[in-house]
Amino acid sequence: MATTERTLTIFYRHVHVKADATSRDPHKVRPPWFSHETCFRNLLRTVARDPRADRVRIVIVYDSSKEDFVEDFIAKYYANTSLGLGLQFIAGGSDRNSFLITLRLAQELASQPTDLVYLLENDYLHQDGWVSKVFEAFDSPMRFDYLSLYDHNDKYIYDMYQDLQSRVLFSGTHHWRTAPSTCASFLFEARTLAADQDILGAGLPDYQFFARLGSERQRVLITPIPGLSTHSMAGYLSPGVPWDAIAEQATAHQGL
Repeated sequence: MATTERTLTIFYRHVHVKADATSRDPHKVRPPWFSHETCFRNLLRTVARDPRADRVRIVIVYDSSKEDFVEDFIAKYYANTSLGLGLQFIAGGSDRNSFLITLRLAQELASQPTDLVYLLENDYLHQDGWVSKVFEAFDSPMRFDYLSLYDHNDKYIYDMYQDLQSRVLFSGTHHWRTAPSTCASFLFEARTLAADQDILGAGLPDYQFFARLGSERQRVLITPIPGLSTHSMAGYLSPGVPWDAIAEQATAHQGL
């Protein structure tokens, strides 16, 4: 019997903009083009324009009240039923708790072991084509367990990484490198979550749980060269990509 094509569910973790000033890092320096709405519009746009868009579902994981949601920019997108967005209200109250609750949601909603899960924070921008490249990577012979779309600029500029060794891989249209850790926005198969729930759900900072996954489970994380997404922090953008132009595309037209 033929296997059903794998799907990708994006769990987009979002909190009301009033809480941004009290986030885990209230002193983040943002690029001039940044807004949370720009990042969300970019996500919708890049998914919709991809040939494999029909295999993608976006679930908004909203860490605040229904009253806050009504006042949030994201409510107007959820109200557009043609976008097919899912919505889960949670009461995490912190980035750590929000992450842990989202892990449980991902376990509950996965339908087959090879389905893909993308845990995504609300301040990332993506390149066109990233969806197809994700499916390509997971369908390729490359051996890895976790995938981030962010090419960390700190790996190129910090002295602590001068001796970092990585294997370079090729999925068919894109190069990837092994990396020791990434932020809390990354992808994996549902069966990987089932196997590693104890470590991922231990409440550790992201760099610590990736260190444990590597040392205790020999899990492999890969990141793309060049980046297919970027964390929107000035000085730390994925290098070699015109993120300002990509942000402008997300806001230039009313339609996606």
